[in-house]
Order: sequence, then structure tokens, then C-alpha cells
Amino acid sequence: MLTEFQPHLKFWLLDEGRFSADYLDDLQRVMAAIFRMEHSQDTDEVIAAIRYLGSAVAKSPFKQTIDRAVMQWMHYRLNAKMPGLVMPGMDDLLKGSDMIEENVDKWRAKAMAEGALLGRLEGKLEGKHEANVTMLEKFLMKRFGPLSLSTHARLRAASEEQLQTWADRILDAHSLAEVFSDH
Repeated sequence: MLTEFQPHLKFWLLDEGRFSADYLDDLQRVMAAIFRMEHSQDTDEVIAAIRYLGSAVAKSPFKQTIDRAVMQWMHYRLNAKMPGLVMPGMDDLLKGSDMIEENVDKWRAKAMAEGALLGRLEGKLEGKHEANVTMLEKFLMKRFGPLSLSTHARLRAASEEQLQTWADRILDAHSLAEVFSDH
């Protein structure tokens, strides 16, 4: 009854994941360039893909109509892959990619610096955890005597919150079992 009102659409499925990088290398089309951009895994591949895309757009007979759409897509995709990357206009991109390469290099340096900062922060947190474990072990040994290997392992595997809970119980507990009880 409503079938007559149902639209009858035809479409082409372009599954970018089905095209190998080698196959895309042989194509000189805008869609192939877009697929290359999607497949890029690091900044060097992104730079190569941007050059390739600029060249493909410049050679396209539809250049005037696709410039804006391609640039909007590139802004969207590169912003997702590389937040803060400054993109040139299509004309600048077609003239040369020096500016975008410089910006990609800046983004790469920024990402590396943030990664190093994150690594130092994680190291500090691990060091703090290790210090808390060591201090709790000393207090427990002072109060209850030598600890078993399983107790040492349990302390090292505990979260900061759990270590704090156990540390709070040391003064009131009558035995090691009371420190570690689940009540």
C-alpha cells in the first residue's frame, strides 16, 4: 500500500577498505587520493597523501566543482587525525605543500612533546604508587611481623584507593587479616 511512495534509489558502494595501497598507487583519481588519505598511518604518509590529493584535484576535469568539497573534507579528516593542524587553501595546496608539511612537522613535534609529558606523568604516578606500597609494607611489618610473598604481591597489585583503605585500618586492626578484610 505504501510501496508506491517508497523511493527507488540506486547507489554505488565504494568500500575504501577493499582497495589495497598498491592498487590505489596506480590510480590517478580524486577518490583514490581520498582513499590514500584515509589509509595513511603516520605524518609522512599524510603528507604524501595530501600531495597526491592536490595533484589529483588539479588534474581532474571537475576541479572547479570539487575544490571546496575536497577542502572541507580534508579539514574535517585532518582535524580528526591531527587536531590543531593549519590547512592551506586549495590553490596554495596545488602550488606546493611546503606550508602544510611545516604544519604537519609542528603537529608531530607537539604530539611527541605531549607523549613525553604523559610518559613523565605516568612515571611519577608509578613512582608514587611504589612509594605508597613500600611505606605500607614497612608499617605492616612493624606492626604484624614479616609478610608473606602473597601479601607483597597483593600490595603491589592494589589500587591507590585500596592502599589508602588498608593504611587507614593499620592502627585499629588486631591482625593482618583485619587490615585486608572486605568489611
